[in-house]
Parts: sequence; C-alpha cells; structure tokens
Amino acid sequence: MRGLAFLAVLLVVSIASASASAAAAATPQHKGRKGFSLEATKNSNSKPDFVREWVAAHQKWGEGVSPETLSAFSLLDDVDGTHANGIVYLDTVRLGDFELNNTAIQSAQIVAPRFERETELTGILGLAKSLPSNIDPPTPSLLDKLRPLLADPVFTVDMRRNATGRFDFGYIDESRAKDNISWMATREDSPHWDVTFDTTAWTGLRQVWMAHTFEATIDTGTTLLFLPGDLASMYWYDVPDMRVDPRLGDSFTFPCKFSNNLPDLMFKVPGTEHVLRIPGPYLSYSTTDNDSDYCWGGLQSAESLGVTIIGDIALKALYVAFDIENNKVGFANKDLDDVDDW
Repeated sequence: MRGLAFLAVLLVVSIASASASAAAAATPQHKGRKGFSLEATKNSNSKPDFVREWVAAHQKWGEGVSPETLSAFSLLDDVDGTHANGIVYLDTVRLGDFELNNTAIQSAQIVAPRFERETELTGILGLAKSLPSNIDPPTPSLLDKLRPLLADPVFTVDMRRNATGRFDFGYIDESRAKDNISWMATREDSPHWDVTFDTTAWTGLRQVWMAHTFEATIDTGTTLLFLPGDLASMYWYDVPDMRVDPRLGDSFTFPCKFSNNLPDLMFKVPGTEHVLRIPGPYLSYSTTDNDSDYCWGGLQSAESLGVTIIGDIALKALYVAFDIENNKVGFANKDLDDVDDW
C-alpha cells in the first residue's frame, strides 16, 4: 500500500482557536525550518520527521537515558503495517500561525520501504482518535495538545484530486459540503476512526443496493480504497476485460481506456437515505509497470490486508468532519470540478 495523502498537493490548514478567529495558512512546519510535506494519517499518534539536518540543535525527549534506549524510543505503526523508528526530540510545531510548544517530534532512523520510496514526504501528522502515543517516556499526542485550544473540538478534511487540499481545525465550514453532513458513531473500543457501513452499490446495467455490513477505518494516510473482497470483486467484474494480476499481488487491474467510464461507487449512511458517491474516474489509480495499457484499480480487496480502509481515493470525493469530543465522523458529498456533470 502506498500512502500519499499530501505529497503532490499543497496542504492548507486553518484553525479556529478558543481565543481567535480562523486564519488560513499553508504547509505545517517546525519552527526554524522551511515548510515540509506532510502525510496526515488518522491511524497513528506519532510524529516522525525524516529530515535529520536540524537534529543536533534540539533537545532530546527523556534526557539522561542511554543512547541505546533512545534509539528505540518511538515506533510508529500505522493501520496498514508501515512503521518508522527513531529518536524523539522536543520542538515547536507550527500549523500556519498556530504554535504548539514542546511537542514531541521523532527523527526517524529506520523506516519502512514505503517511506524510503516517497522521498518528497518529510513528515507524518498523526491524528488517530484515541491511540496512545507510543513514545517512551509518554508524551501527549498532537490531538491531546490541540484539543483544549480549539474553539470547537472538531476538525475537517477537504482533500482534492490533483489540487490543493485542506484541514480545518476547531470549526466546520458547511459551505464546503454539497449536501447535509451525516454523522456516524465510531466503534467505542477502537483507537481509530472506525465506522460501519451496511449498504453499497455502483452504477451500471446491474445497479442494485447490496446489504453487506462492514467496518472501515477512515484514513488519509492510505491512498487506495480497500473493501471486503466480495464487494471489490463484484465491482471489478462489471468492468470489461478487467484482470486479477498475479504479478501485482492479485490486484485488480483494468484497461486504462475505461478510466473515465468506471462505475460510480455509492454507500448509504446507515439509518438514512443519504448516499455518498465516489465518481468512477476517481477509482482509476495509475498505469501498471507491466503493461501501460492497463491501470491499477483504486479500489482493491481488503482480504490480504486484514482491515477495510476508506483511503484517499474515496475521501477526495467527500467532505469529512471528525468530532473529537463525541467520537463521530461526518460525511457529505461536495462539488467536484474535475468530473463532468457532478
């Protein structure tokens, strides 16, 4: 899996604090450094930094502990199994003009292959619902530090395909939604933003709503959309000449010429008639290395992964709100400029 949440686009952040109105700003950063690219993930509370040039000037977290212990201070584990390990320092994190002093920042020494490949990624912003920080000694997570400072205990995500996306902290800008925001409770005993869907459909000659209950993690740190295997299979078998490619780990692939005509994917918010719609073109990811005429499906089976994930492919079509206090996630459709008649 390749998490590319905010690598190719500018991330705009705005924050409404308890004592100030919202102010938009670009690219979160460490104090004293130029801006850096972030991957924002809902399934980690660690904050690693892959750029080492600033390390010597910063105070180590847990001063006095032996270097051997420090080298294993923080292991970042994401829901998709990716990880990073390294020394933790105290620094000031600035989201636009909003500063968080004495925040733990990990300088990664060992990272998963995925992070090594994505050289434009220099940081990860952990926004898990209630996942304890895995730093030793313990330190507050980013949400722990942000929450008492926000006007309202919420943040929203408005990601865009091949365009600027944004996070808003402390308020909900309902003008960004095309319809009403429908709220779903998350699983109480999960530290992640896990919600349950029960009805799925897609456009086409055989459009029918299927009753299939599954729990999914909402994660901006995952690029693709991973659904239960039977749903993913049925979707792709409606696409002419699709292939399950054993050279690509049995991934679903399809002729790229159909990229703009893939079926739209739809979910109903449980207990309502509110339909969340993902445009078919969004479910085309990229050409495969083996055959330039075939494309990766942005929707894949979750069977080998072991967890169902609503990743960026789907989230870029939606306006998503996170209620920190009530542990809920809100969804709405939004206007999309890159899809005809949307």
